[in-house]
Amino acid sequence: MMMMGMLFNLLSIGLLLSSSSPGCTGLQVVSPFQKISSFATTATTSNKSRNHLHNNNIPNALLPALQQSTQNEIESDTTSNDSTTEKSLVRRNYSTFSWQKSSKSKSYNINYRTEGNPNNPPILLVHGFGANVNHFRYNIPVLEQKNYHVIAIDLLGFGASDKPKEEVYSIDLWVDLLCDFIEYIKEENVNKSDQPFVICGNSIGGLCSLAVSARVPSQVRGLVFFNCAGGMTGFRYEELPFYIWPVLFFFQKVVFGPLLGGLYFTNFKTRQNVQSILINGGVYRDTTNVNEELLEVLLGPSDDEGAQEVFLKVFGGDAGPTPESLLPKVECPILALWGDDDPWVPADKGNHPAVDFDQYVKEGIDFKLVLLENTGHCPHDECPSKVHDELLPWLDALDSY
Repeated sequence: MMMMGMLFNLLSIGLLLSSSSPGCTGLQVVSPFQKISSFATTATTSNKSRNHLHNNNIPNALLPALQQSTQNEIESDTTSNDSTTEKSLVRRNYSTFSWQKSSKSKSYNINYRTEGNPNNPPILLVHGFGANVNHFRYNIPVLEQKNYHVIAIDLLGFGASDKPKEEVYSIDLWVDLLCDFIEYIKEENVNKSDQPFVICGNSIGGLCSLAVSARVPSQVRGLVFFNCAGGMTGFRYEELPFYIWPVLFFFQKVVFGPLLGGLYFTNFKTRQNVQSILINGGVYRDTTNVNEELLEVLLGPSDDEGAQEVFLKVFGGDAGPTPESLLPKVECPILALWGDDDPWVPADKGNHPAVDFDQYVKEGIDFKLVLLENTGHCPHDECPSKVHDELLPWLDALDSY
């Protein structure tokens, strides 16, 4: 019955996309975290948008600009699909790493951010799908104060990094990037410490961090998940009944392909839709931090050249390695911080439940799973205080392992 329900959802999305125009504000669009398995509706009123400014964690210095931005939105055409604010509230570009994935390939500009003393131990932060370095807005200053050299990276295709249309996006591609980036950070003395990295990742960033820890164990002394994804995409053919395979193929090759892909992306990236997904779709259970700053963090890069192609290629791409296949190769302590109310990568069910991860960890490797109550898919940003209460003591104890 569950599979039949999923099949119905998949077919319904296809019908919605094929029968709607890009300007349809009532269109139901699927969240990237849901991976074509359920819906999020798109109605958010102007009054809610205005009142929400008083219930978030925005610095006081930003409030006048935010209030003006919200007032402009209220006074504008309510059917507008413009996903940008009039005045930027978020810095996007920081430092650049020129990455060449092979000797014969072109170089890509990779955006990364560093904060703190470069002589301090390095900690690398890896974002999830559709996010970027600024999704760690509440974590970076706390880690810097704890005397870490904090480094956050925009994966190829996201944030302010290049978004090549011709690239084949995969977990392996991003792992290649991260391994080369770690080598660059050390060789170029961006970080001057002699200590290996602690690497932390959310969602697909967690899976990439896990894969990096498995591939270059000598470079990683600690691994942290914030709701690790089971794959780059939500489904693998071998994990589904054979009668679902044609439907999955249809979505990967048609809905996310040249025929319907542009329509899907245009409808997905509206401000109303993204805000609805964050608030109503389970990404954030406590929506206090779903504020103007977060919306700009997530929406800003969607207007970049190549953003549409990256979005569709990731949706239609291969799931990549499973967490269970990588965990036995990790040789450092692991902390898994997991929102216990995440509908897309739940800790206690599905094909890759975190509650079973300890069965795959190599003997003698410390693995700790902490379920964060009433928390969704992005605990590091939704409830940073809860995360820091667990993360900081664990980091202090790393030297004792």
